[in-house]
Amino acid sequence: MSLVVPDTLGVLVSRNQAAIPPITEAEFCRRLSLLGRRSGLNVMAFTTEGISPEEHSIRGYAYRDGVWTSSRFPLPDIVYNRCFHAHGSRNAGHALQHMAEQGSRKLIYWSRNLPGKWQVYRALHTIDEVRPFVPPTAPYRDTAQLVEWLHRHSALFMKPQTGTHGKGTLYLRLSDGDAGLLVQGRDSRNRPFRRLFSELDAGLSWVNVIAGRRSYIVQPYLKLTSQSGHPFDVRALMQKDGKGCWRLTGFAVREGRKGTLTSNLHGGGAAHPAEPYLREQYGADSTRLIIGQMMALSLTITRALEERYGRLGELGIDYGIDRSGNIWLLEVNSRPGRAAFFQTRQPKCAFRSVNRPLEYARYLMTHSKVTGSKGADTSLEHMV
Repeated sequence: MSLVVPDTLGVLVSRNQAAIPPITEAEFCRRLSLLGRRSGLNVMAFTTEGISPEEHSIRGYAYRDGVWTSSRFPLPDIVYNRCFHAHGSRNAGHALQHMAEQGSRKLIYWSRNLPGKWQVYRALHTIDEVRPFVPPTAPYRDTAQLVEWLHRHSALFMKPQTGTHGKGTLYLRLSDGDAGLLVQGRDSRNRPFRRLFSELDAGLSWVNVIAGRRSYIVQPYLKLTSQSGHPFDVRALMQKDGKGCWRLTGFAVREGRKGTLTSNLHGGGAAHPAEPYLREQYGADSTRLIIGQMMALSLTITRALEERYGRLGELGIDYGIDRSGNIWLLEVNSRPGRAAFFQTRQPKCAFRSVNRPLEYARYLMTHSKVTGSKGADTSLEHMV
């Protein structure tokens, strides 16, 4: 059965064969569907595999009357890319563009996505207001680079340029009088591991095999832990509203388990409301300064990245705070999760985190009708 529905937001997600429906982020898509219906915006979720240009349709999933149903849909009015695989995003972009051209349709991309972590760090390092908060960062080259950085900083943190959820992160520290190497981290399935090498060269060679499989960046290890020894960071969620303006949706602290490296919720962490958590760590006066700095930084970062890379719709900006209260920019993500705001039971922030993408989608569709079918919104670059 083919569904013909007006004002449709298509959410491109990754495939998850083990889930029902077989997609990632089903819960987020469910919430989008429920809120979208209130404003007359239909939401369907689909994967790259569901796109059929030859049939002029997309096999996708819609949430109606409390259940997910699979059906065929025409090309949506606007595409919201939540696919975490660059190859899948590119394939989907080409297929959707082909469908749009065949049907002489306008296709709006909700936002473009940021490039890898190294490119983003390099771009932000050029911004005077942001540079002091960006830790020293370099793309991984070889083991000689690690030796140089280890002797300069004693401990390092490595993460994949396109990684998510803390998977593949590595902590390196010299041991045994600088003759050996301790390596801790999380594997591709987000399982923690720890290995101690009595010989530095053996440890570096082992790291080189892992880092050789994908692009990594290297940074000095920053001790960003609470008074009780739990790693934590602060997620700032910046989103555009129904007028196309950037707004701070909220802050949330993500706290990892004691003795672990990262605070990511997928690695077993917990979420907390930011202000009371920080107040307990740094006191009321310092917390006001820290939150004020993060608010100003977040707005500067969103504007700078949008000016450099093109139209964006939302950003998750992660900050670390050391024991002296110094803020460090850890990561900027153009496909941010919002689970922390539901876990911390901040109902207003949680509601806005889901509703603002819908408001912005409606704004883009209204704007496109005013400006016509030509323009940057039809460009494939917004998908990758």
